[in-house]
Amino acid sequence: MRFWNSLHTKFFLTYSLIVVAIILLVCMPMYVYLKNNIEKNTISRFDETASKIKDRLDERVNQFDVLSQLLYWSSISNDSPAVNYLNGLASSQDFYERYQLRGALKSFVTMLSTVYPDAVNIRLFTMEGDLISDSEDDPTSVGPYGQYEELKRIAATNGETLLSYESRDPWNTANAYPVFVFSRMLLPWETRAGMLEVMVKADELVDLETLRQIKGAQLNLFFGDAIIYSTDSGQKGLTQAQRQEYGRLKQLSSGEKYPFMAKSFGDKQYVFYKLNDPSDFSVMLTVPKKVVFASLVNFRNVAIAAMLLLILISVALFYILSRILTRPLKQLKRTIDRISLDESGEQLNMDNKYEMDEIHLINRSFRNMSERLKNSLEDTVRFRTLQLQAHFDMLQAQINPHFLFNMLGFIQSSAEDRNLNQVSALSQNLLGFFRYSISTQSPIITLEKELAFTIQYLELMKIRFVDKLRYRIEVDPMLTNLVVPKLILQPLVENSIQHGFNESTNSLEVVVSAYIESAHWIIQIEDNGVGITEQRLAAVIAKVEDYLKQMLSSAEGEGMSQGGMGVANSMGRLKFMFKDNFAYEIENREDVSGVRIRLRGPLRR
Repeated sequence: MRFWNSLHTKFFLTYSLIVVAIILLVCMPMYVYLKNNIEKNTISRFDETASKIKDRLDERVNQFDVLSQLLYWSSISNDSPAVNYLNGLASSQDFYERYQLRGALKSFVTMLSTVYPDAVNIRLFTMEGDLISDSEDDPTSVGPYGQYEELKRIAATNGETLLSYESRDPWNTANAYPVFVFSRMLLPWETRAGMLEVMVKADELVDLETLRQIKGAQLNLFFGDAIIYSTDSGQKGLTQAQRQEYGRLKQLSSGEKYPFMAKSFGDKQYVFYKLNDPSDFSVMLTVPKKVVFASLVNFRNVAIAAMLLLILISVALFYILSRILTRPLKQLKRTIDRISLDESGEQLNMDNKYEMDEIHLINRSFRNMSERLKNSLEDTVRFRTLQLQAHFDMLQAQINPHFLFNMLGFIQSSAEDRNLNQVSALSQNLLGFFRYSISTQSPIITLEKELAFTIQYLELMKIRFVDKLRYRIEVDPMLTNLVVPKLILQPLVENSIQHGFNESTNSLEVVVSAYIESAHWIIQIEDNGVGITEQRLAAVIAKVEDYLKQMLSSAEGEGMSQGGMGVANSMGRLKFMFKDNFAYEIENREDVSGVRIRLRGPLRR
């Protein structure tokens, strides 16, 4: 029973079952949705392949029709169409006249080839065997058309478009690439004027590279019921069953579903069929069903494996997580039992709705701990706060004598020089300075008042250094009411003045600026003095860090002594006020000589 009441066991079993249920509820609908989309996209891809071939075929047929019409209606010269030139060439016996007619037809065919660059060759044949081509490599005569099966087939079309496939150019052996040949008999006024033949590279009409990537795919191009091209070299014609299936495909309305399962073209083959009604050309792409859905099968296997792997990882993760979460609870119980303080205070009762053993133990231990710690913890916090405040009050009082000795010495010097106006001004400013610094009304103040006090100090220093000291104050008006510890800027400005001057320094400028940056306030003190060496800079930063560590600990003595005045003291009070949200930088300026001290804190405490 204790095993089943364990938080570890209940946590592991409960969350494992929840995660498995969530995975199944999310993954199953997602799998069905993706499966349907993959199936749809796969079929659409093959259907698009067949459509592209059909569209290319339609485009070439239309171009061929336009070329044919140009021969009938486009005049070469003297308003005479090209077909008349063919008749004249076939009937003329005069060498010079034949030369002119052939040249005119050659120029016309060359012009057509520039208008239709997709055509590899455009050829005209007369009934007497003359050949006019846009290629200089073609022969000029092939003999009467009755000697060639190709020309005999053209003559039998009675003016209709004929499409055929040739593994190479039959008239020019130099062209060793496969071509599709569009041809027709030219019959102006029911008279056989000649034949037109246009060759297009096979790969311009059929994307053979894409078809090769489809394993088991077969492409058939039909003219009527006859196969004019097939990617299967053994496919010479249709069987009786295939003819019936092909006839059914041609009669299907456009509203019926594609693709079709046509077993007569192979076991479990999908047929993608496209028909060009006017020209009776059609495209049939057959793909094995297992190839069509190969990606879907792969997706199913990957999805099942991923789902099982996700379940196993989730179960293992929750098992480890449950151990991680329950182990600290037991350790906490043992730690609490070791605490020994005077017992007092109220008892702490924790809810144990699910009757878990660990909660029973923690509940009992916390009741004992709360009685011992409540009062002692409050007293400790109160004592430490008062102790730190007392140290800061002491350090504030220590700032004044150091500055007082300096200024009294300067007043004495001015009095000896009988500079009474300067003595009076120094005395009045010094009176206001000490009235502010020794005031104990509040340890915090607005930035506006702190800057006013700092300006008063700088004015005292200007009287002392005459023209050698300049200063600028640049403050964002939105920061005037920012609450900061009292007397944080004057020690930093004093540090800049004390360490910025040297024997070669003619003047010193101190710039105090305050602005807002990314929801933080920035206070910056810069001078153009002699700067600080890297070794000295590292020592100053180390001293400040050591001061902050000792201030935040319970140690007394060195960290809070008078040696911690100046920069470290200001940093300490800002750290005490803003905690971890406060940051500082002390560095040499890059643009000019001098030191930059940058303070950063939150706009809201």
